[in-house]
Amino acid sequence: MTSPQRQRLLNKIRRERALRRRHSLVNPAAFRHWVQIPSSQGTLGLASLIQPWQHQDFAALDCGWQHLASRSQPETDMVCQRAYIERPRGHSKTSDMAVQLSWILLAARQPVRGLAAAADRDQANLIHEAIQRLARANPELCGQLEFVQHWVRNPVTQAKLEIISSDVSGSWGALPDFVVCDELCHWEKPDLWYSLLSSAAKKPNCMLTVLTNAGVGRGWQWQVREHARTSPDWYFSSLDGPQAPWITADWLREQQALLPPPVYERLWLNRWQHSDGEFVTLAEAMACRDAALARCESGSSDHEYVAAIDYAEKHDYTVGCVMHRSGDQFIVDRMDVIVPSPAEPTPVAWVENWLLEVARCFPGVRFVLDEYQLLGVIQKYEQQLPLQRFAFHGGEGNHRLAQRLRQLILQRQVRWYPGCGAIETQSAERDDLETELASLLLKQSNSGRVRIDHRRDAGCHDDRAFTLGVCCLELSQNSRQQDFLFVTPPAVSGVFGW
Repeated sequence: MTSPQRQRLLNKIRRERALRRRHSLVNPAAFRHWVQIPSSQGTLGLASLIQPWQHQDFAALDCGWQHLASRSQPETDMVCQRAYIERPRGHSKTSDMAVQLSWILLAARQPVRGLAAAADRDQANLIHEAIQRLARANPELCGQLEFVQHWVRNPVTQAKLEIISSDVSGSWGALPDFVVCDELCHWEKPDLWYSLLSSAAKKPNCMLTVLTNAGVGRGWQWQVREHARTSPDWYFSSLDGPQAPWITADWLREQQALLPPPVYERLWLNRWQHSDGEFVTLAEAMACRDAALARCESGSSDHEYVAAIDYAEKHDYTVGCVMHRSGDQFIVDRMDVIVPSPAEPTPVAWVENWLLEVARCFPGVRFVLDEYQLLGVIQKYEQQLPLQRFAFHGGEGNHRLAQRLRQLILQRQVRWYPGCGAIETQSAERDDLETELASLLLKQSNSGRVRIDHRRDAGCHDDRAFTLGVCCLELSQNSRQQDFLFVTPPAVSGVFGW
């Protein structure tokens, strides 16, 4: 090919690219026709992969986005500017919204400003990250977008998207042109919602979209849902059960086996629940009691021991637990519970004495301590004792702990002696490991992980369950007899799991 021929070919390619970009800015549907999405197989055309329920939700909002961008004047007054979209977990809520937000930032002829809000910064940043991935996969269409911390900006038109969380005071003064409320059912308080709803009402063309999974209870989130469902001014969409082809039957069976029915129904069937799912029943917990076992004050060199401590000075229990594994059975050797009082808080010295005693009586024991509660103890003894750090109430570790402990209890692979974790009470009610396990709830966090939590009633605790779970998790991960695989909800694989 001669140089003039090569130049003519390059000019033709440039013209086609420019035409494609201009065409994509005419309306959101044209943008979706050209846009490529990242996948495990490279990049694939969104238009060829989109599902009917996605197309329906996109189409319902297209006219509102066009009107906001001043790309067209509405032919009727039926421009949808309010939407409530409810889908099961893993059904591309965030990825689909990233496509729409990218279009408005690129297509708007004036400097529009938008807000993407969630209960916490990590959840809100998922939209930011999804737009970045889309821009990397489509440099010709989205290359002019700029990304800074908590912002996406079009420097040509000065259109901006700001990522916010629960900064209610800052959101009250906002004058947004579009608002996205992500995973509304996980927002603990309604203040941010009230702020954004009132802000959206300040501009006549403001687009307000709620993206969420089914929630729990009949509180303010349910009232928002029902208003959207019954109001002629809102577009309402709710998928009944998993419909995405990338959610496999094997994955759903595994999730159904690991999660309590209410949690599974809410996450994967998209059905609202009256309450969070109970962690285990009292009967399931009592089935793990083994009358042949007894509390052990010392151990044997034949076993691998793990000890965990959950420390609280004044309000919660301080619990120390020692366990070992025998084959596929996880055995509790001892569990010590200290109950503080306002006049007698639990001293850190109790923890130190307990560590030294257990180290002396259980050969080769490994200790797991909360890296936030007991940092001073860890620093003091980490050169003397085999100490490991664990975020007892944090994210991924808590998720793995909750799933593994529940699995072991249901399969009766964890066993303890009668009266394990028992404390004396002034009433006739029991207070031991079994009753605590039966009082727990399994909740979903904003990131989609599950976690153990206790009811907010007086007298409810989760400290014994956490030390039990930490020991089981540690024995499972590092035992010489490791023989299983953890199940952690991944980002959705395939074409929509950007």
